[in-house]
Amino acid sequence: MTVLFVAMTMLFFLTLEVVVRRVRSAKTVPATTVHTAQPAYPVRLPDGIFFARSHTWLSLFPSGKVRLGVDDFVGRLLDKPEVEYLKSTGDSVKKGEPLFSLSEGGRTLTLRAPMDGRIIGVNEQLAKNPGLLKENLFSEGWAYTIQPEKPSELRSLMLGEETRSWIPQEFRRLRDVFAGVAVEGELVPALLQDGGQPVAGALKHMGPDVWDNFEEEFLQVR
Repeated sequence: MTVLFVAMTMLFFLTLEVVVRRVRSAKTVPATTVHTAQPAYPVRLPDGIFFARSHTWLSLFPSGKVRLGVDDFVGRLLDKPEVEYLKSTGDSVKKGEPLFSLSEGGRTLTLRAPMDGRIIGVNEQLAKNPGLLKENLFSEGWAYTIQPEKPSELRSLMLGEETRSWIPQEFRRLRDVFAGVAVEGELVPALLQDGGQPVAGALKHMGPDVWDNFEEEFLQVR
């Protein structure tokens, strides 16, 4: 009996040690990590951020309000865009309505609201320093703070793994939009890096027809 008791005691403490090690190991994993869809598609897709298929991101506050900005997929295709707000604090906005525009080289893209709501804040710093889109997109690069009219509309947005599965499809669609378009005697694939990703600022080399096509294909709220 004594031998059996000793054996069971040793087994208990060995099991306890394994459990403790696992708990300690779990505590060393960061609570929030940033993933990229694939090494070939280096766009920022933080966990905990909602994404609309019209290429805006939304950060949800405990109060129910959201901060909204343009996603990295669009931002990396521009070089130094000018930001123009189309709504002011206190304005109501409907799903699909224009919110703000990004202009470069005399051409403009319009970003639209992914949900109904009321504007409760405008980030004037972004208009003064559009470089925030590249430097601090998800902290200081937001455009509006919005109080959603229907919080249930968040369910139609993407989060986490769903976003990371979706973004490679968008890059494939983008290549189709660019395919065969001539730029100063060269074909658009000359603007693609190894692996098929667009060179940063690629849209500034494109004509107005490509900008119009891009907005229709990627930025409409459906």
